[in-house]
Amino acid sequence: MPATTKTEAWTALTAGGDRTALIDENGEWTYDRLATAVVRIAEDLAASGCTAGDAVLIVAPLRNEAVAAYLAVITSGCTAVLVDRRSGQRDVTHAHTVAHPRVSLAFDEDARRMDLETHGLVLSLDRIGTTTTPSSPTREFPNGAALLDPDAPAAVVFTSGTTGTPKGVIHTINTLRCGAMNMGMALGYRSDDRPFLSTPLASITGVIQITLALSHLSGIVLENRFQPAASLDRLRRTNATIIGGAPIIVESLFGECATAGVTSLPLRSLALGGTQIPASLIDTARKSFGIRAIRVYGSSEVPFSTSTQFDTAHSGADDTDEGLPLRGVEISLRLGGSDELLVRGPHRFHGYLDPHHNIGSFDGDWVRTGDQGGIRDGRLAIKGRLKEVVARKGMKISLMEIDAVAESLSDIGECAAYGVDDPETGERLVLAVHVRDGVTAPDYATVVSALTTAGLATWKLPEEIVIWTDPLPRTESGKIRRPDLVRLGAHRPRVTARRLAST
Repeated sequence: MPATTKTEAWTALTAGGDRTALIDENGEWTYDRLATAVVRIAEDLAASGCTAGDAVLIVAPLRNEAVAAYLAVITSGCTAVLVDRRSGQRDVTHAHTVAHPRVSLAFDEDARRMDLETHGLVLSLDRIGTTTTPSSPTREFPNGAALLDPDAPAAVVFTSGTTGTPKGVIHTINTLRCGAMNMGMALGYRSDDRPFLSTPLASITGVIQITLALSHLSGIVLENRFQPAASLDRLRRTNATIIGGAPIIVESLFGECATAGVTSLPLRSLALGGTQIPASLIDTARKSFGIRAIRVYGSSEVPFSTSTQFDTAHSGADDTDEGLPLRGVEISLRLGGSDELLVRGPHRFHGYLDPHHNIGSFDGDWVRTGDQGGIRDGRLAIKGRLKEVVARKGMKISLMEIDAVAESLSDIGECAAYGVDDPETGERLVLAVHVRDGVTAPDYATVVSALTTAGLATWKLPEEIVIWTDPLPRTESGKIRRPDLVRLGAHRPRVTARRLAST
């Protein structure tokens, strides 16, 4: 995409007029109302001294105002540093340390809970929803004649990798548009489509789906708190046609359909990835509801890289086929015996916020994915992960980060995190605790309290605590043998979250 002015980028929103742009739990916004909110926030940013190139932290629930804030930041030429509303203080502190945002944008409740004002100026999003009206926008965009550089940093999403701290993944307007075009190509996206977004806005899947929907001037449903019964009702009422994300979301919706006796859905397509996809899910989608399902492969660094359709001769729900590369994407395997998958293309991210995270993350201009792959007749197969992460409900959690935070339990004993298969969430995060001599084994609430006090986000909490009375297994060099934690911990005493305690 060539450079455009800020006004030209903003005017593209106003072209939607009175068409529906966003639908959240509080109501519907037209494109006119969205454009009005965007320019209002941009004015606040300019009045606060923000200029092109500055970082702006956004605490981003799936709310209309948060989408407007994101658009205002990137259209101002600033970098949107996206933090999920469920994040802990540790995540917020880390984001400020690596990104150095000039200001923060957040709802008042989130700002208080995260103590954002200790880091600097906070602009409230609460007043945006009440001061923007559905009428046509009449303002001019601040410094609207200035050019937007489509290859400058525009958005940062945080992902858990092999390091103990989240990695800030830098994308530009162009890389995000390329990723969105690839998603659109895989789905056969149409201007009358309406995605149902339950994946956090502060994730690459969230940003890509927002980019895709708005580029077609179509509407998107924002589901801030996914609850199977209520979410199914909302999906049907809003006539959502597409869902993209982790299989667990679709499984939950189909399960609720069975409970409620629902036999038809407005959905026409599913884009699934991140974890093993059950054959029963694909069968239900296709046979019970006539929904087209595709498997997609990607990551925060290289979103929507390959895709395959489940009802073709090449793919089945029980195999590892990830399909063919999408437009402009190239795949290869790293030499040296690891068969690590390498990906490059115009959708590739521009590096990490922390330069140290870039070390070992690239092979020339190829991105090292950390996944072990195979390529046959140009088609990608994923054999496993080389990086130490757990994918729970499609959200990746760094085991090293959990290990680091679990040092807060050192008065109880040594800890190590690992993952096990879970029929509901794909994988379950488990914490092994080698209890010190003379110390009483902790209950679940004690462990959770210590981890959250240490700043761990609630969505990263382990659901199972396995009690060890003998030392945790290690290699000769002293590293924890996580596969042995799985094997040897299966029949040890444990305490669990309520979800598991009831099963």
